Amino acid sequence: MKNLFKLLTLIMVVAFSVNAGYALSVQKLDRHIKGSDFNQTATIAISVRNVSGDSVVYEYNQKKLLHPASTLKIFTSYAAINELTYNYFFKTQFYKDSLNNLYIKLGADPVLNTAQLKKTMGELKDSGNTTFKNLYIDDSIIDKKEFAPGWMWDDDINPYTPKVSSYNLDGNVVRVEMTKSSNGMMATNLKSSYPMSVISSVQSGGQSNYIDVNRYNWSNPEVVEIYGSVKNPQAITIPVSSMRRYYIHTLEKLMDDNKITITGTAFASKIVPDNAQLITEIDNPITKVMSGILQRSNNLMAESIFKLSGAVKYTSTGTNDLAIMVFKEFYKDNNLSTDEIIIKDGSGVSRNNLLSADWMTRALDTIYKHKDFAQFKEYMAQPGDGTLANRLHDLRGDVWLKTGSLSNVSALSGYVKSADGQTYSVALLIQNFNKPQPQIKDFEDEIINIIHGR
Repeated sequence: MKNLFKLLTLIMVVAFSVNAGYALSVQKLDRHIKGSDFNQTATIAISVRNVSGDSVVYEYNQKKLLHPASTLKIFTSYAAINELTYNYFFKTQFYKDSLNNLYIKLGADPVLNTAQLKKTMGELKDSGNTTFKNLYIDDSIIDKKEFAPGWMWDDDINPYTPKVSSYNLDGNVVRVEMTKSSNGMMATNLKSSYPMSVISSVQSGGQSNYIDVNRYNWSNPEVVEIYGSVKNPQAITIPVSSMRRYYIHTLEKLMDDNKITITGTAFASKIVPDNAQLITEIDNPITKVMSGILQRSNNLMAESIFKLSGAVKYTSTGTNDLAIMVFKEFYKDNNLSTDEIIIKDGSGVSRNNLLSADWMTRALDTIYKHKDFAQFKEYMAQPGDGTLANRLHDLRGDVWLKTGSLSNVSALSGYVKSADGQTYSVALLIQNFNKPQPQIKDFEDEIINIIHGR
């Protein structure tokens, strides 16, 4: 009996020590956030919840509506994959009707590439399908709005925010290589046959690599100017101005290479008729894009599945508005209202998105308890992956986080398994700061370390 009493006393002491230790970490978290230089000038909002007890552990400015940046991808991609399912395939399908017309039904496939189209053209040639009357493209799967509301005009030349279209191909970007020339300038080589002019005044022999790209869509969208100086040869990617033009140009070249002939009209838009026969297709599984969205923060992939979720749910051309309806209905069906937040896109690029840290952790709890969370978690970034490649290395296996960055905006959201075995949902939003991004990231990492208990 005496030994049992000692054992119970020991258990109580250990439990008290764990709770006391965690209480101290909350106090440390509070001092770290409120006492920081960032808190004097920037806006910081944070919410931390225990997912198993659905209880708030720490919060500060948790109701303020702020820009979530790319952390939004967690919430939009989960709603989209819930509608599309993990068995979804992006399909680019080739049909032929009784009049020998060829139809290409686009799938807004964000991972479709020229090599796949080349292989398919070879298959058509080998099967004897080399001459068609007319060639039509069915581009009805998503709408023709290439940017979402709230995207900035200068996102047009940002390689991380290419336009989104039914005509997705090669990531909707082209590659430009710069090599040294004899006159101290960098010679440019456009690694694509896409009809675009590149004017470069980039100088070689600089102390660092600095490149600026301009495109004047109001005068000539197919002329790009590159400025700056570089230490050594560089390669950059530039979004194409017209995905339809790029897609058709690429397809025409591949058809010529394989001697596939169109005797009548080519590349007019037309819905595939019911009596057309499927002759071949290109399939890419949705699982190809999930780590791209959650680990590498690929905006094209995020926006594509966002719109496609609306197309599938409502059996209609996918639009941003339909995708937002899918998003809202998913969280409503899981007892979480979206009335207090504003979303305008699927990637977090839009400056019109507004979320609160409180809503985000409640949404994280909802996702954590959902039936497909275990599979979703496999695609989330851990330290060493994607945008967490150089962060929080000691916590791999204990944190699953999505980063977010816009100009003067930084965010971090996801799950932290603490040293005492508890799992916490975390949402951290910081905006309107005037410090370098690396300092903000270090500040965020220390918050995660404190929550973990290191």
